[in-house]
Amino acid sequence: MSSRSRLYTRSRHQNNTHSIKKTNLVIFDIDVNQSMLSDSTIEMKIFNEDEIDLWFDYITSDVNEIHLFASNLLYTTFIQFIHDYPQIKSIYIFCKDQQYINYSNTLTKLQGTFDDINVMWEKFQYNRNIFYSYYDSKQGTFKNIDSESAESIWWIVFNKILQHIKHTDIAKDEFIGFCRNFVGNNERLLTEVQQLADCYESTQAIYWYSKETFLYELLIRTLRIEKNINNIFKLRLFITDLISQLRNLQSDQRNIANHSILAYRGQLMSIEEIQKFKSDIDREVGLNFAEYVRGDPNIEIVFITIELDSNSINNNIAPFAKISTHSDFWDEEEVLLSMNSTLLIESVELDEDHRWNARLKYIDNQWDVEFDERSIFSRHGEQIFIRHLSKENKQFIAFQLLLDFILRLEQTPYVKQEFLQFSRSKYENNPAQLKEIDDFERNYRPEDAVKWFSKDNFLYRLLNTSLRIESIDDIVKMRYFINDLHNQLAELQSSFIESLNGKKEIILYRGLLMKVALLNELRENFGGLISMNSFVSATQDEYVAIVFSGDGEQTIPLDEVSVIYEMLI
Repeated sequence: MSSRSRLYTRSRHQNNTHSIKKTNLVIFDIDVNQSMLSDSTIEMKIFNEDEIDLWFDYITSDVNEIHLFASNLLYTTFIQFIHDYPQIKSIYIFCKDQQYINYSNTLTKLQGTFDDINVMWEKFQYNRNIFYSYYDSKQGTFKNIDSESAESIWWIVFNKILQHIKHTDIAKDEFIGFCRNFVGNNERLLTEVQQLADCYESTQAIYWYSKETFLYELLIRTLRIEKNINNIFKLRLFITDLISQLRNLQSDQRNIANHSILAYRGQLMSIEEIQKFKSDIDREVGLNFAEYVRGDPNIEIVFITIELDSNSINNNIAPFAKISTHSDFWDEEEVLLSMNSTLLIESVELDEDHRWNARLKYIDNQWDVEFDERSIFSRHGEQIFIRHLSKENKQFIAFQLLLDFILRLEQTPYVKQEFLQFSRSKYENNPAQLKEIDDFERNYRPEDAVKWFSKDNFLYRLLNTSLRIESIDDIVKMRYFINDLHNQLAELQSSFIESLNGKKEIILYRGLLMKVALLNELRENFGGLISMNSFVSATQDEYVAIVFSGDGEQTIPLDEVSVIYEMLI
């Protein structure tokens, strides 16, 4: 028997926050203040006037995306020389002498000269928000749907999964905790986080998205730049609220206006991305977030027109809507498109003013695969023990993606809290089961997952029911135990294979009572493939399997039959 590669889940939380990538700020010959030092979102390198050689070595190293603060000493000596280094993204000059205020217009990366350090800092923070809202050196604004369809489908299924998870107070605590970790010791931003914790309502997601706070930057960095699944999951409450509110607005606006509208967006794009756009005319692209960077000779201004037909769109996965009535900027005619929106490139042209014009059309998401009632995306009370892969492959893939998703999530204290809260809610009127849950909370250890699963207790019944009825919310909330059980099985598999002493094949048996209708489905699927939805126990002892099958007892219900699985592995 050959061993297969296994997906090991995340280890338990060890103060590993998967922190957001920090901004690289290099300061030369300037005295910094405390507010600058306290910003945990910035990786700051400080050099004094005597360390100019060290400073130069650093900025010409392989560090990416450097923002530079410097005194007028740099302006008079080095600025023309370092300006065109690609890793230098922006330059700010601190200078008391007014003769340096009129700087050259050819220095496109120079953001200004300042005689007040606080004003310069505020300008940098403002520009940084724009920069990280739009710029990502590794990914373009759009992704080609044809060449990346597998990834597109994965993210669409992932988004659908998020939208089936019910909010809890623990999810909000995790969201707020993630925000606090992001802003660090910045007192001003911590005040914003506390305001969010005190005032946030699900119906105000668009307002908080549009508001000039840390949250917009955090969301864009997480979704657009980092794409860390654990960090995205920590934002699940806000993401699903935002999509839900967009969906509701889209429905309301479609009922009022049944015509197309045009939305406009001006942005900077790389020459490479523009050329890719031109080659992709009449093809679909998926919208990530736009891209912005100053002072790069390989960047061009692009004026984008997007046609939105509210009469023909019925997209619950990636909705769009006018948001001015719910935005912090109520006087702007802003239209917000959800992530993973699908756009058709109709034209890309350079006009007589040397401005690129791109025309796109919003279309129904062609990757929104429809599922029947036996799907994780359609609630059903029926317990599904097996799937016939020859005719239910889409449903099987969706279920496997759900399991893949939860096995990639890290085990944090919030995970255990949510699992215990969920378990108690299922047995709130059953004192005996609540006592078992209390015992689990006190005594459970990850290395005992198999032992707990083998007990006849709340855990075995709740896990099997959740997996068989394919409740996304239930399965996600049970990830604390599912991950541990999966990990322990992966570890035990190696020792089990060793115990076989080179034996290539073994036979396992499983006995159970099965509905006659389900048995008939199996017989009709002879020669086909099946998949079992839950963890399955089996034995090498055929007699034990016969006992569990009911052994042909007369008390078996009329619609059931004794069945023994014989599985060759």
